[in-house]
Parts: sequence; C-alpha cells; structure tokens
Amino acid sequence: MDALVENKHLVKADGGLVVMTARSASVLMGSVVRNSGTVQAQTIANKGGRIMLMGDMTSGTTEVSGTLDASAPNGGDGGFIETSAGRVKIADEVRITTLASNGNKTGNWLVDPVDFTVASSGGDMSNTTLQNILASTSVELQSAAGTTAGSGDININDDVSWASNQI
Repeated sequence: MDALVENKHLVKADGGLVVMTARSASVLMGSVVRNSGTVQAQTIANKGGRIMLMGDMTSGTTEVSGTLDASAPNGGDGGFIETSAGRVKIADEVRITTLASNGNKTGNWLVDPVDFTVASSGGDMSNTTLQNILASTSVELQSAAGTTAGSGDININDDVSWASNQI
C-alpha cells in the first residue's frame, strides 16, 4: 500500500517541532505527505518553531496547500520550515511565513525535492506564489543530488521579482 500522512485541520506546537513524514515499505509504492490545513510552530520565549513535511526522496510527494507558520509575532527570530520529497508541489493558495516582528531575523523555508520547477503553468510552484511567499520568509530552493527519479535540476521558467526590504 501507498503511505499517506495528511493534515486537513490544525497542528500546533509553538516553540516546538512538527514532523509529518511518510515512507512506503517498497520503493515501488508511493508515499504522500499532504497539508491542506494549518501547521503552526511559532517562536515563543526566543525558541523558534520548526515544521518538517518530509516524503520519501525516491518515490514520495509532499503537497502543500494550507498554512505553514513558523513566524515570530511576539519577538525572537523566525523559525524553520522544510518541505522535502522526491517531488514537492506547492499550491497557489498556500500561506507560508517565518516572518519575525520587531526587526528580528526572519526564518527560512527549505524546499528540497529531486527536481523543481517554478512556472506560472505546469510548474511545482507558480512564480506568483514564490513572489508572495518572499514577502514573509526567506526561501531556499535546493535539489537533492539527483537520483534515478530525476537529475537534480531547479528550473525558474518565469520572472520572479520582489523587494529585498520585504523581509
């Protein structure tokens, strides 16, 4: 059977760690980590939250269409978010933030699939979505070293622009 981990509602662990992971027993079967709800791990008492959605790097998919919030609205630095799998799909309606208040350091979001394409049509994330997310988090697109499932490419197929003073 394929492996599935899915959140449609709320997972909250402020100052803590949220890990959603799936891996099937066989590389021939797929695994999916899917979030369409809210995962919140905001900074509290200067302890940054961490959110990790991690599918199998060979045959897994991580799908994000809800909210991932590792921000620091009450002081301290923003937290860390990781979305990894063989394939990572980011929906247009997603909300991702690691923004810090009071001039503190904004956190980071790592997107780590085998291959990844930013494109307004047919991509793993649209250029508009990436632009919107850059207003509330630092984004790192990193490719796994490439496997038989892909070559390890990151393709930016449309213009992406943002003001550097946004974060």
